[in-house]
Amino acid sequence: MLDFLNGPVRSAMDNHATCGVGVPSNGIFGGDDGQSLLLFLLAIATLLALSIHEFGHAWMADKLGDPGPRKAGRVTLAPWAHLDPLGTLLIVATTLIGFPIGWGKPVKTDPETYKVDRKLGVALVALAGPVMNLFAAFVLAVPGRFLLGVLQGDAYPPSWEFALAITFLINIMVMVVSLSLFVFNLLPIYPLDGSHVLANLLPNDIAVVYVRIMKRYGIYLFLGLLMSGVLNDIVGPVVIGLFRFLLGV
Repeated sequence: MLDFLNGPVRSAMDNHATCGVGVPSNGIFGGDDGQSLLLFLLAIATLLALSIHEFGHAWMADKLGDPGPRKAGRVTLAPWAHLDPLGTLLIVATTLIGFPIGWGKPVKTDPETYKVDRKLGVALVALAGPVMNLFAAFVLAVPGRFLLGVLQGDAYPPSWEFALAITFLINIMVMVVSLSLFVFNLLPIYPLDGSHVLANLLPNDIAVVYVRIMKRYGIYLFLGLLMSGVLNDIVGPVVIGLFRFLLGV
């Protein structure tokens, strides 16, 4: 579920507009067509960030000794390997109206094949998705800072302006969505990755109670926080703080 991303992405766009980058002021992204383009880029960025996330799960399971993800073709960054048809369609449709909601194809893995303790392995695989998103954001910060400097300097041929602006925007959008998935999925609420991490790190007796509560009430807690806007209030400031730190704005 990704509808909370709208706030962080809009804030990122505001940062871009107030960092001395003159691109928006020339009309390239102005008007209804410009807004549609931004939303289309956001849909692409969301699909890419989800692919990075699912790749993280598959990569860790593969490293721990499970041959399943590699046989299923999931140990790859290729987006088409990780996209769920319905989840992808929903992402595209809802992003174009400003509220991205969707999911990627879950990575099927067998904890019994792990080279490490079963509970530790499950926790590591669950954690790997969000951490891979964080790693991607750090990597993308390098070209992001470079492109920001180029656009601020205005020392480029006018014919390059559109291409530079599009490249910069898709770069920072993938950063923001990746950071959002990192923070969001670490929340210890079922069915998010954070709940699986915590359940497998807690002592067994406490974990049993936690899992029972989460499986019974977690989805209602999740939907309540999502629909009330509290989830965005929790995730948004952290995401924007990380984004501004990485991009240096």
